[in-house]
Amino acid sequence: MLRACLAFGLILWTGTNTAFAQVRAGVGDPMPVELFVDEPFNGTEGITFNNEGRLFVSGNRAVWEIMPDGSTRKLADLDSNLGLAAFGERDLLAADFGPTNAFRQHRNSDGVVWRITPEGEKTAFVTGIGDPNAILVRDDGSLLISDDATNEIFSFDEENGLRLFTTAVNHPNGIALSHDRRTLYVAQIFKSIRPVIRDDSLWAISLTADGTPENKAPRLVAKTGPMAANDGLAIDREGRIYIAANGPAGEVWRYDPETEFVSLIAGNMPGAASLAFGRGAFGEDMLYVTTTFSGGAGGKVYRIKTDTAEK
Repeated sequence: MLRACLAFGLILWTGTNTAFAQVRAGVGDPMPVELFVDEPFNGTEGITFNNEGRLFVSGNRAVWEIMPDGSTRKLADLDSNLGLAAFGERDLLAADFGPTNAFRQHRNSDGVVWRITPEGEKTAFVTGIGDPNAILVRDDGSLLISDDATNEIFSFDEENGLRLFTTAVNHPNGIALSHDRRTLYVAQIFKSIRPVIRDDSLWAISLTADGTPENKAPRLVAKTGPMAANDGLAIDREGRIYIAANGPAGEVWRYDPETEFVSLIAGNMPGAASLAFGRGAFGEDMLYVTTTFSGGAGGKVYRIKTDTAEK
């Protein structure tokens, strides 16, 4: 059972979970939020810059490029639009639930991670996952892929194929690696999907020197509020984790592993989903935020002027 106390602008949560003693949280310095793209989307999800510094989002069941002036260009159609990641010199990886998904139909294995060129050429790169969501590309080119309908995070490389990486976190969504590569941060978005019950937890999984999970329970390191559903993650050059709290309030929170402090840095972006720090002409101190369907307000892309930049 969690107990909340408000004192001097700070919130203290205490509980009986031995993996998680307390979270210190409060409102940080408010950061300016700007509406960057309004049309043509009615729902956006994934966002990434490729390694040329070009910005891409997934929305309206497709992958799009967004130009520095906010104009858009459609690349390739999808069955569903989920996470994106840069891959190789120019390409993107796009997660797609495929023809069916566990939220509307049943457990399945028809999800796909597509490899897409900036010219729109699309190739199935990873298959065999039910509902792939977030994609993380590691230093060696291997992938970690979350399935938010289950408790599964998979690893993939072309030599060894698809393997189960961990089942430590229920309904994992966004994933991010610490700078020293010894901690995997995982956003839990749901407590259950039948019925859908949101979850606002951020977990830390300890990794060995070779990048595999240690044989210990994950640590619960942050909560973002009972109305939130933790979605995408990003990490800055100081190693702080940014959490998109999907829900009506549309908030972005920041967790500092050094101080263990959790601060609300921006809000009023209903359906906040995925995060990416800008590059080049897009401003390295800008944090870009996609928004899913949320009472007709979703689909917009926002940007937040921060006090930092990507790692």
